[in-house]
Amino acid sequence: MKFLVVQALWRQISVTDMAEALRDLGYETEEYPELLKAASYLDDDVVEELMAYIRERQIQVVISLYFVMNAALAAYKIGIKYVAVLWDAPYTEIYNPLGKVNNVWISTFDRLDRERFQQYGIPHVLYQPLSVNRKQMLTWNREIQKTLRGQYIHDISFIGNLYSRNLYRQSLPHIPGNLQPYFYSIFEEAAFRWDGINRVYGKTGSEIIEYIKRVSPEFSIPNRQEIEDVRYFEGLGLIREIANMERIAVLNLLAEEHAVTLYTTDYKEAEEKLQNVQIGPSVVYGKATALVYAGSKINLNIALKGIEGGTPQRIMDIMGAGGFVLTSYCEETAELFEEDKEIVMFRTPEELLEKVDYYLAHDRERRRIAERGFKKVMERYTYENKMQEITEWLKRDGE
Repeated sequence: MKFLVVQALWRQISVTDMAEALRDLGYETEEYPELLKAASYLDDDVVEELMAYIRERQIQVVISLYFVMNAALAAYKIGIKYVAVLWDAPYTEIYNPLGKVNNVWISTFDRLDRERFQQYGIPHVLYQPLSVNRKQMLTWNREIQKTLRGQYIHDISFIGNLYSRNLYRQSLPHIPGNLQPYFYSIFEEAAFRWDGINRVYGKTGSEIIEYIKRVSPEFSIPNRQEIEDVRYFEGLGLIREIANMERIAVLNLLAEEHAVTLYTTDYKEAEEKLQNVQIGPSVVYGKATALVYAGSKINLNIALKGIEGGTPQRIMDIMGAGGFVLTSYCEETAELFEEDKEIVMFRTPEELLEKVDYYLAHDRERRRIAERGFKKVMERYTYENKMQEITEWLKRDGE
């Protein structure tokens, strides 16, 4: 098989990681020189240019990070396979007619999304945990440790979005006042309960969305996919508003007693809502994030509740950098990593505080857990392993 790796909108290091892994496995692999203009809408000129390149180079498989509609259509017209490796959940862009064609192959890290995709009619779906670039991580780690010299730069850190800009927040001015307490009740039930149960999906009936549309003509849901508006609103609105509430509250709570640092794109929201938290700018993904992970005694992961059956990339990256992970509970993560041996989890705010106090005071135990997590990721969750499984899947199920 000869692969063409494509990127949309901006260049991402993880796409290059996939290309490198395919080459290391012995597959001829090219990276498309142009950025595709978009992931979620079609452009005839982009499709035609990509098709010409595929034919000229005799490409047999097109692969991308996320589902890129122009790439899927180009591959379909030529009659070759298209593989989309998904990083996010819930992932809505796959719910369109192109997702159902027989040449589309989807790798998802969320087992529940795998079931939903199959129910929707996507013919080829593979569940795979997310990965790290083993060779690159090892190189970075050697350089980082020379910089750190066994010391830490942070006690507690979190690299991530506060989700202050979400569909619920944008829609709030158009939601009738008599309905707002209903949504607050959903937040009250779901927030700060990290036991692996999703208490959001299914709570907003379609009749509620239709009612808001009738009484507030300005209210709209920018849903271009074949997914119900109510599910779109829950996933990109309610789930993210809860994440905003949880992340701000957790950071403020920990900062009452400990040194906490946040790196985020939501700088304005952070300055307004956080107290005693050191706020830094967004960190460029790659060696810079690895430095923060390796240089923090505790790396927080407060996962989106929309990630129901998968382990976020942040966890894999922290472990790949040799960092210690303290994360909200997820059943799948507890299956991939041994709790309190390779990773530490919390289910309530009280448990979070207790474990932060304990592991800040027990340096040797914390380092051992980080070492075991690092070893597990490097053995099992690498791009080389991931691409090996994908190529075997393509050969096996493509016959």
